[in-house]
Amino acid sequence: MHLEGIEKIYVLNVESFSARRRHMEQELKRFHLEAEFVHAWDVPALTEDILKRTFKGQSLSLPQKSIALKHVTVLQNIVQNNYDKALILEDDVLFSDDFRDGVRRSLIESKSYPESQVIFIGCGGNFYTPKSRRTVGQSLYVNTRGRFADSYIIGRQSAQLRLDWISKNLIDKPIDNQFEFIDNKVGITILWLENPVVEQGSKTGLFRTSLEPAPPKVFQKIKFAYEKIRRKYLYQLWK
Repeated sequence: MHLEGIEKIYVLNVESFSARRRHMEQELKRFHLEAEFVHAWDVPALTEDILKRTFKGQSLSLPQKSIALKHVTVLQNIVQNNYDKALILEDDVLFSDDFRDGVRRSLIESKSYPESQVIFIGCGGNFYTPKSRRTVGQSLYVNTRGRFADSYIIGRQSAQLRLDWISKNLIDKPIDNQFEFIDNKVGITILWLENPVVEQGSKTGLFRTSLEPAPPKVFQKIKFAYEKIRRKYLYQLWK
């Protein structure tokens, strides 16, 4: 079964991360979905040539460059296949029970916005649209910030805009931050789904992050829960 309105689902995965792959297979199975697992550009496959052609500066680690190249590879595939809407997932995400409905609502409302857009369906970093800005019956909200790149919907036009910018300027930031910078520069409309239907397992404590140093999973789980309560509920009381 497919996800209505989504022509392709990609899951970015390191080939040796079998536990994460099994996790994603189970998440997809819950909703009877199929996805392409992207193993291109794992760290051992990185060459000096591809690094030189894609990155500048010395601020990024090899794992950060690896995940960035996986995202770039998917954007290239979306353009090559002329996909109108594709869903990109990192391999540690957790779907909420209303995942399918959240995607459906996102796609319906997205038609009211410019074609060059990106829809963040996850709560990346526990970022939420303030209650004062939200309207009953509305699911998508424009923002200038990107949520984390763990779960987003994008099409060929926005994918091409990102690729064009990268080919001219190269990458020097973690890919989440880089995409946010690019999208604001080239005029891609950033849309947040409220309420989000994806959480990131590396933040909830399900998995240990592979991109940066992290505290033990139990502390990460506590921190995530605290941030969720603070930003999703307490913060909304005066916003």
